[in-house]
Amino acid sequence: MARGQGSGKEVMSLLGHWFERSVRQARRLFHMLVGLAFMALGAAGLFLTVSEWVDYRRAPTRGWGHVALFGGFTVLLAVLCLYSFVRSRSVR
Repeated sequence: MARGQGSGKEVMSLLGHWFERSVRQARRLFHMLVGLAFMALGAAGLFLTVSEWVDYRRAPTRGWGHVALFGGFTVLLAVLCLYSFVRSRSVR
């Protein structure tokens, strides 16, 4: 074997491992940021749901429609937030 041939393979192997780790960390960061965005949207949805509930309590003739719609959407955002955080933990 010629001198210096093995070190080229070692360098490529180290670069490959570094690249794999970087991609894995980028995927985790992406899932965390998406989860954070869903959390922020869920907090806004919670605020709007409470606001609709207060409006409903003032005028019950409007019905439950808006409260149920905003509440369901808020629950959906909470589930998506949790799912995204779980996905960020399971990236391999």
